Amino acid sequence: MFVLEKTYDFDELVRQNVHTHTVFSKCAKPEMIFEDMVKTAERVGLATLAITDHSDLDDGIDTPANFLILKERLARIDTSVRVLIGAELSAYGVGKYAEPYEVDRALDFASYSHIHYHLMSWEHPEDRSPRGYAAHELEILNALFDTDRADNIAHPFSPCKMPFFNEEEKAATLAAITENELGDILEKGERARCSWEIHTPTFLRFPEFSRRFWNVGREVGVHFTLGTDAHTLAAIDPRPYAPRLREIVG
Repeated sequence: MFVLEKTYDFDELVRQNVHTHTVFSKCAKPEMIFEDMVKTAERVGLATLAITDHSDLDDGIDTPANFLILKERLARIDTSVRVLIGAELSAYGVGKYAEPYEVDRALDFASYSHIHYHLMSWEHPEDRSPRGYAAHELEILNALFDTDRADNIAHPFSPCKMPFFNEEEKAATLAAITENELGDILEKGERARCSWEIHTPTFLRFPEFSRRFWNVGREVGVHFTLGTDAHTLAAIDPRPYAPRLREIVG
């Protein structure tokens, strides 16, 4: 289910932030109170704000309960921002999902992670090389797109959650994905009505792959979203990233 219109205009993309964490996520700072996040989004001129607290195995987060709590709190807020109450869900292996299907489809925005390899619960490939991880990520995504669980892919292909690799090896996982593989999986995601996040930390850290991802995505005609993975109120505003993002894609 596409929740945002297709655009390749960064002036439009930076008016959304589809990857933010409230204090329900352990990684968020204490200032990430839902109401303050909405106020910040309105102040900086966002049109859309998506709340995507983590939903991993054994994280102690009750995603359905938190969804209802935030929906109730949202109903008491007068705002011009379109606020989506979702989650950063987990495809923690090939065909393996942390939440029942019914939970995913009840959310406003089901954004899926497929690369949280730093977590103990995450499945790893038998081949622990950069190419082995690249192939494993593609397998997870292929299985996910055979379902209708996902509305969005959070930080796609990001090797940042691979602490067992050095920086060169992390970049090698991205280089190991061929143009045909990238085009095929982006096209399959589009057919599944799933958007792809421009994750600003990854986009800036791995510009060579980010340029490939953008160019192949535009050629295929995918729906892009933009997210900063905000853990602080300041990070809710994506506008400061726009010049560098434009420079990377050329």
